[in-house]
Amino acid sequence: MNARLPVIVLEAGSRVGGRVAQLHGFAPWPLQLGAEFVHGGENNVLVRLIERLGWSYRTLEWPDRYYFGTRGELGDGDGGYDTDADDAEKSLRGIVDAETAEAHPDVAEAHRLLANLPNTPWVETSRRRGDDDLRDDATESGSVEEACGTTPTRVAIDDIESSATKEVDCTALEWLVDRVKASRRVVEIAESVYANDFGCSLSTMGMRETAVEQREWCHGEEYILLDEGRHLGDLVQEVARGLDIRLNVAASAVEWRKKKASRKEGEKEENNDDKCVVVRAAGGRSFRASACVVASPISALKEMHWCPTFRTSVTFDPRVSQAKRDAIESIQMSDAVKICLAFREKFWPADVWNVVCCDAFLPECWMLEYAPSRKSRDENDRATFSSPRGDVRADIKAIVTFFACGETAKTIARRIREDPERGEAGVVDQALAQLDAMFGGEKENGATGEAAPATTRFVAAEAFPWSGVDTVGGAYTHPSVYAAGARRELQKPEYDGALFLAGEAANVKCNPCMQGAVTTGLEAAAAA
Repeated sequence: MNARLPVIVLEAGSRVGGRVAQLHGFAPWPLQLGAEFVHGGENNVLVRLIERLGWSYRTLEWPDRYYFGTRGELGDGDGGYDTDADDAEKSLRGIVDAETAEAHPDVAEAHRLLANLPNTPWVETSRRRGDDDLRDDATESGSVEEACGTTPTRVAIDDIESSATKEVDCTALEWLVDRVKASRRVVEIAESVYANDFGCSLSTMGMRETAVEQREWCHGEEYILLDEGRHLGDLVQEVARGLDIRLNVAASAVEWRKKKASRKEGEKEENNDDKCVVVRAAGGRSFRASACVVASPISALKEMHWCPTFRTSVTFDPRVSQAKRDAIESIQMSDAVKICLAFREKFWPADVWNVVCCDAFLPECWMLEYAPSRKSRDENDRATFSSPRGDVRADIKAIVTFFACGETAKTIARRIREDPERGEAGVVDQALAQLDAMFGGEKENGATGEAAPATTRFVAAEAFPWSGVDTVGGAYTHPSVYAAGARRELQKPEYDGALFLAGEAANVKCNPCMQGAVTTGLEAAAAA
């Protein structure tokens, strides 16, 4: 995009940042309701921006800890180990450090399967040729017949991103249960570690897109957190600085029109039409431009979205290509919820920052602290929500944030939506009970020696389902089943190069991440 041309940013909400948002007025520091970490420090546009600003940051290893809930300990039955006295060292229970947990056969198997992806419905012919490769597959899947495709069927595919063969796919749950015959424990670990991180459930996580993401990911595995009290909302403010941003302007239609170019006397009489894009919004407002980048959530582009409270939709006139419409419908976005629990003091070990919870109500939590909000920042911060609960409580000293996606998040959101008071209270009670189970009991593995360390220190809570934001309607796009090639289709311009789609949905390499969204925006702007 020509840097000398004026650019107008239309924001449907009352703040900038979209799914990067903070809640002020609840705790002494802003609660991060949306994107909170930068995923991976390598080849990352956000890290480059942070370093250019001269901001300090730290890296965190993920997962930091695992928690194995009381609904079933790793190693008891279902293909695992017995938990009698002779095999006690083979079972895991409670909170366990990552190194110990990942040495356990069930955890190691979950990671091996998701790293190697054996016995998927397709065979990449460019990588798998000949009997030796089939024998390798047979070692993983159980038999040469199975590897060759007799039971279950496998199809030789040259390009796993090809939309022509998109029906050759399955969900991660189908793959784990039906194809690799994973144990229940392995499935539960994959649900908490992988599906939740992708923003979905195993039952909706597409294996073809998972394989592409795994192949293309080049950012590293660490989590990056800003220091000195900064958060990703501050990064949004830096990007927004100096831009002409129109808040509360929800685009409803994008039109491609031709306008007659004015000709001076004596000019040639050829019919020299000049094309333009017209963006229409509520209240009869319209904006004309030579090019348009649409970076709305994929939910706004769909003909129908699952979220009952979603109120934002963008249409195109003339309609975009059928291939692009099919791509939009095939890429899915589930729900995400953050449950922030406030306490009068910490009750967890100082070196614990994150726990992935297997076989538990909520799949992940973390314990982070930000610097107290500065008044000057709050007054100018256009990327925040305000707490409805009034002034900051002075007795809040620590926060635990639970994070859930997929069907768990949808269930929680529905409970809160149908009964706001009792629904949220019930969810909070379950979250507190989970923390009591994690950190209560005998003094070992991080436990306090108390029966209910969370409940006795509890002060207040905030539950925030993203399906409740009517301009978003959910979390972020996740690897979707039967969506091969869809993201590359979204990257193709329309309207003779005047219309571009951007956002994490259009990124093949890291679609669930903030840097994925930013990268597609930069690429679209450069091409416009």
